[in-house]
Parts: sequence; structure tokens; C-alpha cells
Amino acid sequence: MNKIVKIFSILALVILICPALGQADIVYIKNGDKLFGTIQSPSFTFKAPYGKISIKNESLRSLDYKDGSVGRWTIATVNNDRFSGTLMNDSIEFIEENGKKRTLNREQIQRIKREISGPSYSITTTIFTMKNNDRFSGKFLDTALEIRANHTNRSIQPGEINRIEFAQGNQGYTSILLENGDLISGTLKLNEIRLDPDAVDEFTVAKSNLKSIQFNAPKMVLNRFGNTRRVEKDSDGDGIPDFADICMDTPRGVAVGQDGCREKTMIAKSVNNHHAFQKDLAGDFEMILFDFDRFELRHQYHAVLDEIALMLSTNRETNIEIKGHTDNVGTAEYNQRLSEKRAEIVKQYLVQKGVEKDRLFPMGFGYTINQASNRTEAGRALNRRVEMSILSDQKTLAYKK
Repeated sequence: MNKIVKIFSILALVILICPALGQADIVYIKNGDKLFGTIQSPSFTFKAPYGKISIKNESLRSLDYKDGSVGRWTIATVNNDRFSGTLMNDSIEFIEENGKKRTLNREQIQRIKREISGPSYSITTTIFTMKNNDRFSGKFLDTALEIRANHTNRSIQPGEINRIEFAQGNQGYTSILLENGDLISGTLKLNEIRLDPDAVDEFTVAKSNLKSIQFNAPKMVLNRFGNTRRVEKDSDGDGIPDFADICMDTPRGVAVGQDGCREKTMIAKSVNNHHAFQKDLAGDFEMILFDFDRFELRHQYHAVLDEIALMLSTNRETNIEIKGHTDNVGTAEYNQRLSEKRAEIVKQYLVQKGVEKDRLFPMGFGYTINQASNRTEAGRALNRRVEMSILSDQKTLAYKK
């Protein structure tokens, strides 16, 4: 009898500990401690600008608290969705790898990271982008859209739509790109839209909170948990683990900061000879990478562009070519326009920083020039970029255009 009791005790302990080892959740505490184990809380409730949402535990990929922005949290899911807002959970239940149960107060947590392994795979889905730049996929639940355009009303079925763009300024104005290529612009009569996200229960949002809806969009999904065994991956070998690395493609040997990005160095130099300056700095401009199907600038690149703007203000005779590129997902025509938008948004940022617009030459190349293979997600991420170079012959560029 005693042997049976012991066997059941051992089995219970194994069952308790194994999930922690299998899921490989890591909790980073604000005091610098790091805990390994398994998150037990069934869900994470967020108060987002567009409503209250609840993300299931099994959908969690990472959870971050942003210092200096009180109440701002960001959660990423295994299907690459992103939500931000205020975390409503007062505490998180956690089992350490040694079987010890802990209750972690919200104020203690800096970051939760769940290791993901196994290959990603592609799906076709509908992607919703909110005005606060949250982005998630799921189902569009409304059966039809009524839009008033050119003084007439028209009913459009979701199956006819390629993309919907909601105007930033005029909340009632909407542009709808149909699958047949037609573009309809007008006033959407529907004030609220019903969504069923993959990682969140169905909810309704006001159209004023939406930026865009992309139908039949390709998306990469991760769905396997892995065991970190306390080994934190460092894909680019810069000494900063992937979970904390914002710049994942840093060349080996380049000095980086705590965020994994190249340490700020003053690019601007006072030189008298433009050709000498060009020789010194050719190829030193960092690539600007973009999210899938987007042309908005990531905040992490503002400092890089600020340095380039300073360099250009110091060297008034210097002009630069701004070259936009994309991955190969989508049609050639669509990606050509997207690459042009990426180049143009970089130009606009530099102009806002005081650079004369006639010194900046944006061009789009679509997916014709690759930085890496488009066969992998990592390669496609590198291809979604803008590259900049100093121009020595402006006439050559004008001829190319």
C-alpha cells in the first residue's frame, strides 16, 4: 500500500512539473529576477481604446509592460496578433519549474515570454488594423455593408471586398477596394462593425476606431510551444537575446545597446569635400524595416532618421536616394505601390526634420530586388525595407525614373 501511495505521489509531482517544463514560460520581474515555469491564469483581460477584450492563456506569446507609459501594456499572440492597453488582471498565477505556486502582482511584472518552436505556416484570413495600430486577424461578421456614394446607396457583400480604408480625419468617409479593382468612396452607413478575432471572443467596435480591414490576406502563424531549457536564443549573435532584441538583423561585430540596435553614433560630420564624405559614409545607412503590408515607420527607426537628417543639415550639398522594397506576397502592381509608399514616408519624415525635399529622391522597386530569400518569414521580413544611399550623380537617377 505504501508503495502505491509513493507511486501516485511521484506521478502527481511529474504532472505538476512537466507542464512548466513543456510550455517554458519565462516571467521577468521588475527587480531583475527571472522565473521559469508555467502561467496558470486562464486569460488576460485588456482595456483597449476600442473596448474590453480577453485573451486566452493558450493564445499568449508575450506580454510587455512599457516603462514611462503608465498603464500601457502590449500583448502578442501565437498567431502574431497584437493588442495594447491596460492590463486588468490584478495578479497572475504561476507555477515555477520546481512545482512552487506563486501569485505575482501586476506591478511586479515587466515581461512574460513564452518560447515558440516548430515551423510557422501561412493562412489566408481577414486582418483588422485599429487606429492605435493594434493588428489582429479573424472573421468579419457583418453580412453586408451599405455605403452612400455619388448620392446613391449601394449594398456590398464582404466576398466582393479586397480592402476597406477608414479615413483618419473625416470619420464618416470610407474607401472600399473591390476584388474586381473598382474603388468606391463614400459614407459607410454602418456605425458599428462586428468582429470575431482568432485570439479574442467576438466583440463590436465603432468604425471610428478602425484604420483598415484587409480581406483574403496572407499571414504567418506559430502554434507550437517549446522548452527553452534556460537557453535564450540570440539569432544575430549580438549578445542580446531575441526576446529583448528589437533589431534582429544586426551584423556580427557591430556594437549594440540593450535593445539590440546599433549604438547611436554621430553620422553627421563637418567636411569640406563632398566626395570624401561620400567615400567615408557610403553603405553606412541602416536599413529601415517595415511590418507586413504596412508603410508606417516603426518608432525604433526615428533615432536613425534623426541622425541622417542631422548629417544632411550639416552637408548641404549631399543628396540621398531612398529606395523602397517589399516581399513577394501579393501582386507586382500592389507591391510596387507599397514600395513607393515606404520610400515616400521616409522622405516625409526627413522633410519634417528640416531636410529640403528636393534633396531627397524616393523610388519604389516592388519585390524586384531582394535582400534575402522570400521562402522564409525571416527573409521576407528583411525584404520589407527602405535602403538609403548618397547620390553622386543626380542625373543618373533622373534618367532611371
